[in-house]
Amino acid sequence: MIISRYLIKEVCYALLAVTLVLLLVFLSNQLVRFLSYAASGKIAANVLMQVMGFEISFLLALLLPLGLYLAIIATYGRLYADNELSVMQSSGFSTQRLVRLTAMFALVVMAVVMVLTLWINPSVAKVKENLVSQGVAAGNVINNLMPGRFQLTGDEHRVFYVESIARNHQQANNLFVAEQKKATADGVLNPWTVLSAAEGYQMTDPVTQDKFVVAVNGFRYEGTPGQNAYKIIQFSKYAVRLPDQNIEVAHQAQEVIPTTALWQHYFDNPRNAAELQWRLSMPLSVLLLALLAIPLSYVRPRQSRYAQFLPAILVYIVYVELLFTARDWIEQKTLPISLGLWWVHGLLILFIVILFLWQAGKLSYKRKSQ
Repeated sequence: MIISRYLIKEVCYALLAVTLVLLLVFLSNQLVRFLSYAASGKIAANVLMQVMGFEISFLLALLLPLGLYLAIIATYGRLYADNELSVMQSSGFSTQRLVRLTAMFALVVMAVVMVLTLWINPSVAKVKENLVSQGVAAGNVINNLMPGRFQLTGDEHRVFYVESIARNHQQANNLFVAEQKKATADGVLNPWTVLSAAEGYQMTDPVTQDKFVVAVNGFRYEGTPGQNAYKIIQFSKYAVRLPDQNIEVAHQAQEVIPTTALWQHYFDNPRNAAELQWRLSMPLSVLLLALLAIPLSYVRPRQSRYAQFLPAILVYIVYVELLFTARDWIEQKTLPISLGLWWVHGLLILFIVILFLWQAGKLSYKRKSQ
């Protein structure tokens, strides 16, 4: 019992440390990506931090299996290198007990990942999608602009440029707006409309709730490139109506569907089957990777405690890449739903069994004497 508590405590500390480091790294990458979205107007700046907060549950579901995998390898590898596990095994703490202890701890982490993937993350994805859509639709265009850069609006029909923005993020200086409607069916280009103004701000019509960008003290140019027929209008105020923006996050189409709905329509759409199998694969990978880490963590007394990290990471990369590939194959109907992602888990189980047999000495190649 004392040995079991000691091993669980060491693995738990390593799990928390590894997962925290991985979470900070991945959150930093996500922050850079979302900042680029905010700069291009795809995400309103005022909801950026909320969206980042929603990413934590998704990242935990992906990182907890990897964190436990690396934590077991690091902990058991250190104990093997320091001869602690060897002494425990010589004192009666068998490999079977080590496997049972590791599996019990992995089942707890597996339950956490299962709750995240099957119930919490679909609800969080729905809230995040609504937040992003409402934030972009209701947000202030001036507030979302990046000074000194040409940026497309959400409908991709207008180009905005501002030289600078006031501290209150409500007024822009040296505003430039270019717009061209779609070409006609016979390929004739519609004229461009270009606004250049000293100042600009956004307003909402109190009656219709339509949104406008109001340009102040500027010129409006309208014409077709290559032709001399241009209209030039000087104005003191000119309002440009902004279209309603219904932002759809395509890659989240299946993520927002509740797990029960995916199960009910499992065979109706390959994407539903791929999403449901992916949600089930995450908790299953916790147990499989934890068992895989036991034989991979073994190091000889004179070896470095980090000797097995490189092959362990390579095995993990191959496993995850196969899962992603199989998921794409299901969505593309290249792979039958019945086979799905399960063959990848089957290969990993076979690899785990081979490693345990090899470590136990039941698999070996001996050259016959001549």
